[in-house]
Amino acid sequence: MPLSSLDRRGILILGGIGGFAVALLATVVVVMWARPIIGTDNCVYRDHRFLTRAPTDQTVILVDQSEALTETHQRFALSFIKDYVADDSKFAVRSRIALFTFSKATLESRNGPGLRPASDLCRPPSHGNDLYENNRKITKDFYQRFLVPVTTALEKSLTTEVGEQSPILETLQLISRSQEIQDGARKTLILVSDMLQHTGGFNHYGQRRSYGDFLRSGFATDVKADFRDWNIIVIYLRRYHDRHLQQATHVDFWQRYFHEAGGKITRWAGVD
Repeated sequence: MPLSSLDRRGILILGGIGGFAVALLATVVVVMWARPIIGTDNCVYRDHRFLTRAPTDQTVILVDQSEALTETHQRFALSFIKDYVADDSKFAVRSRIALFTFSKATLESRNGPGLRPASDLCRPPSHGNDLYENNRKITKDFYQRFLVPVTTALEKSLTTEVGEQSPILETLQLISRSQEIQDGARKTLILVSDMLQHTGGFNHYGQRRSYGDFLRSGFATDVKADFRDWNIIVIYLRRYHDRHLQQATHVDFWQRYFHEAGGKITRWAGVD
């Protein structure tokens, strides 16, 4: 018995609904399968055991704790870094930020010189699509799981003073060789320091403190670093009592140092 036009129309409608349902299910499966593996640190991982992070852009913050920072120093560094990590154009979603501090304790570890991050997180999205995402939750997670812990760790690092020595050159070598830093992605170093090296190997407080003196001392070979493909931002803390040491020759020292290490200084921000 031939189907009526009404029956044929019903079959077509059911077939269309069935096809749409299959397509929708397939889309959900593809989206779920392609969804990145996100760890508790907000970073993307290659495996479900969270052993290996996927390559991403990395920012290393390095805070010198050899001498106390003034309130002006603290405010500038905190504001600069907060603005940096909250800016999508400078610090993209899922980029990693690792905070390190250094002082005389860096060289006095029982296991030998080494550095471990005080904070190590990736940047989650700060907002979502209002049409199909919970924008309020995404923004809340950004603050609670990223901005607040990063800011808290940074504030603590900026208010801690260890004193006596400032192993800047030794620490820069450790950072450039650190297994904590991945290869294969863009790397940025934000260095918060007065840049006054002070160890037995080399001392900016002594008479022989030029870059030429550094090269002739032989210590340059001992602390040779590799900053190829790194962008360098220096938050240069000027000290009132050391102003005579922080002159053009001192800035030239570090410009030559980073140039010969392969790095590119993208900003040198002096703070009084």
